[in-house]
Amino acid sequence: MLIAHLSDLHLFTERSETGEARADIAQIVESIIADLLTLNPLPDIVAISGDLADGGSDEDYQLIRHLLAPLPMPILAVPGNHDRREAMRRVLGNRLAGLKAGEFMQSRIDTHDVTLLGLDSVVEGEARGALCNTRLAWLEKQLQHTQPVTFLVLHHPPFMTGNPHWDPYSLIDGRERFMEIISGSPKRILCGHIHQPLHTYWEGHYAGIAGSPAFQYNLVPGSVSVPTACKVPYSYPLHDCQPDGSVIVHLRHVAQA
Repeated sequence: MLIAHLSDLHLFTERSETGEARADIAQIVESIIADLLTLNPLPDIVAISGDLADGGSDEDYQLIRHLLAPLPMPILAVPGNHDRREAMRRVLGNRLAGLKAGEFMQSRIDTHDVTLLGLDSVVEGEARGALCNTRLAWLEKQLQHTQPVTFLVLHHPPFMTGNPHWDPYSLIDGRERFMEIISGSPKRILCGHIHQPLHTYWEGHYAGIAGSPAFQYNLVPGSVSVPTACKVPYSYPLHDCQPDGSVIVHLRHVAQA
């Protein structure tokens, strides 16, 4: 079982909400999709941990749908703080695997040995993340029956990165209850939002943040300075789930002009 983890594509057609996404991001994402299709074997699932769009218009999601169209495998995607739930569901809803009905965009995919749960951690109109009682109750119910390896996909990291400028915008409300709910057995948490690859163990769980092809930040361990955008090589993680339940994480590098 091979899972490709993408995040923070920040695609836009007319308006960049952040003002930082590179103008040629559509071409860059196209090259990432092309690279995914060269893998042999192909990934079984592509997980996208939010900020697919950088403005959230219907036109943005139509572009995203077009770029994702060549991928033959299921795609699990959760919203990020720059996405718009209504437009994302309206345009991409029937392209995304396991998407559940309801106010929040939460998802579930099961294979013979892996469960992926997508959590909507968006607070509308804010950069910080949260999991309310409704979303946490859904997670608790889903975890009653899972496969041996369980991935949790959400935009906002539930752990602290150590950078005082980013941590207030991570998963804030609901973090403690989230920690309690997942404490029964080790999970694998896939996040985005920070725009710089990061891997850690948090409360006994593996957690990985994927980088962003749109713009990445120079996060220096222990630094209290404001993160600044930098030009670094882009790579996306491939989670290779082994028959014994272990997972190997490979980094797949994609050239950017």
